[in-house]
Amino acid sequence: MAMVKHLREAGPGRPGLGHTIRSWWMLMAEASLGEDLAIMAETGLTLPQVLTLFKLHDQSPQCVSSIAAVLHLSQPATSQLLDRLVQEGLVDRTEDPGDRRRKRLAITPRGARLVTRLAEAKSRGLDHAASRLSPRVRERLASVLQEALRQLERRPDDIPAPLARKERTRHELD
Repeated sequence: MAMVKHLREAGPGRPGLGHTIRSWWMLMAEASLGEDLAIMAETGLTLPQVLTLFKLHDQSPQCVSSIAAVLHLSQPATSQLLDRLVQEGLVDRTEDPGDRRRKRLAITPRGARLVTRLAEAKSRGLDHAASRLSPRVRERLASVLQEALRQLERRPDDIPAPLARKERTRHELD
């Protein structure tokens, strides 16, 4: 919890919303990491591979470039990442009927079952971590988060994209 304490104490005056959300998320993530990390270790999947499965679960089919953009990886790196998911039977890769040079990627039933297993594990961990909150605070938090989700889901294009990898690296070094 030392990292979380550092996050809570950082910044002058009252912390901004981003800082508060980050601090809350670090506490929740630390308290809920067990089962989902065990599943990742059991399957040998990396975080980018898991994120790819979640993306394909939410919206299939996708092309390699759209997955690469979400992960902020090059297309060759993304193709290698996808090769493993295809070999494991978690993702199907087919030719795009409109352009045979392009590949369409879709989650398989096996991949969907793994995503469900990971999501349920994370939910159990978060529920356990949130059980330390009073019932009143849990109810208020759930209400606020549900409203925030409704607003964010209506306007996803308004959410600024993270800096590109080269820009982020250059910015971090300045």
